[in-house]
This record gives sequence, structure tokens and C-alpha cells, in this order.
Amino acid sequence: MDDEIKKILKPVMLLAMLLLLSSVVLYGLARYEGQEVSFLRCVYMVTITISTIGYEDLINIKDSSLLTIFNIIAIFLYMILVAYIISNFTAFLVEGRFKKYFQRKKFLKRIQKMDQHYIICGIKGVGIFVAHELYQTQRPFVVVDDDPASIEKLRNEIPALISIEGDPADENVLISAGIKKAKSLVACMETDKENVYLILEAGELNPNLELAAKYDSPHTQSKLRKAGASRLVCPSRIGGLRIASELIRPRVVTFLDVMLRDKKESGVRLEQVTVSQGSAFVGKTLNDLYRETGVLTIACQQGDEADFEYNPDPQKLVCDGMVLIFIASPAKRKALAEAVA
Repeated sequence: MDDEIKKILKPVMLLAMLLLLSSVVLYGLARYEGQEVSFLRCVYMVTITISTIGYEDLINIKDSSLLTIFNIIAIFLYMILVAYIISNFTAFLVEGRFKKYFQRKKFLKRIQKMDQHYIICGIKGVGIFVAHELYQTQRPFVVVDDDPASIEKLRNEIPALISIEGDPADENVLISAGIKKAKSLVACMETDKENVYLILEAGELNPNLELAAKYDSPHTQSKLRKAGASRLVCPSRIGGLRIASELIRPRVVTFLDVMLRDKKESGVRLEQVTVSQGSAFVGKTLNDLYRETGVLTIACQQGDEADFEYNPDPQKLVCDGMVLIFIASPAKRKALAEAVA
């Protein structure tokens, strides 16, 4: 059950239990005083007492100091408890928790329908840029972070953002994010230690998951690989290479920058697809693929260990499992992926 609802239900359940206990005590005291009353009448009397609607004594209290004292104590206890329930419910509405509760329910329903999506854990730095790139290239993804302010800030930039608020290292939070059916998980937590733990946790929940992580210390790289991460990025290393490229090949950097910053739906990216077994294009040439889809292959690779072949011959035959590298818009990428599926 959702934590926000538990905060409301707990005092309500306490109120019901106190009502029952008070009725039992009142019944016992009334019988002790020698009054013939039913338990139902005691429940009714306690109910109308705490509701402050006023009543005529159903049990003779005026002649019994014991029952009078019990009645006074019961009224004060119930007034405190009811005030607590009202304050909780008011906070639930005023503080936005009511909206968040239903928003979370909506996200969970959408996540249940997702398959082969990406999970970004941590959006206080690198994760923000990962989210933007996945959004611009029309990939399905879910962000997970324990800071509501960071989530809302990113939602202002990506209105269609699907998010889960919670600790990314929590098993239940990852399951809520659909880790069982996800394609990849990206660990972008603030510390290397958090990323190592997260990769271990994610790998246990879904052994088939592709795991990527960012790291700051060179000593962490081997730990992340042992934990199961296959894609590792060091932001400081990437930054250093970028500065060097700015100096020696500025036009290339500008070209890539413009391409990556293009937020139009028609914007292009360097993309890749893998030719599936049994594809209709297996045995045909790259030129045939170009005529069919309008996408020009700029490099290809046959097998994970093989070297890339740049500017491949247009007459080169398409093979099962071949990785094609090309520049295309998200729409053309989808068309090519469907063509070689």
C-alpha cells in the first residue's frame, strides 16, 4: 500500500480500535454498576459522544462517578485523535501529496505497459543529459530519484517525463520502475560507491539487463565491471577529450554539437541498428537498403570483436547480426530498424 495512504489509514484504524475498546470498557463498567445494557447500546453511546451531536443518556451516567470520569476521558481522547486525523488529511491535500499519489498511480500503470525501456537512476548531474538524449531520440525511459525537486525541475523541461520518486538502490523502487522488463539501466548516482551497489542490485533483479554507469575514480572502473556493468563512462575523461578536440578539430566538434543539440523531431543523430536473423535484407546489398529506406550506412561491424568497416562498399552484402552505423532522424531510425528486423 502507498505510504501516503498509510499515513491517513493508520489514525483511522486507531480510531476504530479505540471506539471498539471504549465500547468494551463502557459495557464492563455499566455492568459493574449494575446496569442492564447491551453491547450495541454501548457502541452507540460512545459513537454519539465522540461525534458531539448531543444525546440523552442511554446509560445512567449522572449517578455514577466512574462512568462520568470514563466519559470525560473518552471525549478528550477522541477529540485529540480526530484533530490528528483532520490535520493529516489536510496536509495530504495542501502539501500536494494528494496530487503526487494519483500521479504515481498513473505512472505505474504506464510503466506496466512499457517493455524494453531505459531506467535512469539519479538525475542530479549526468542523468539529466541522459534523459534529454533519450527523449529527443524517442526512446521510452523512466527516471528514478529520491529528490522530488530534481524530478520536478526535469519535468519542467520534459513534460511527458515518467518518474518514480524513491531510493534507486531500493529493490521495490526498481521493480516499480519496471526493471524486470527493461532493456537497460543507467547508474548516474552522485558517488561511485552508490553506483557500484546499484549495479549489483540491478543485476540481481534482472540478469539480462544491459548495465551502464558513470564513474569518477579510475579505481572504480574495475569494480563496476565486476559488478556487471558493460558500459562505463568517466565524465572527466570525456571532458578532457572534448577540450582537445575543440583545439585540433573544431569544425567536427561544432558539427556534432549542432547535431546533438537539435531538439526538433526531425533532428538527426548518429544511430545504430542490428540486422536480425531472418531479415528480408539478409543477402541484399547496402545499396538496396539505401534505396529502400533512404538511410546511408557510414560504417558497419560484423560481430562484437570485429573491426568497424568505414565507408563500406555499397555492394557489400547485408549479413545476419551485422551492426549498421548511420546518420538519421528518429523516424528514419525506426523505419530502418523495422526494415532489418
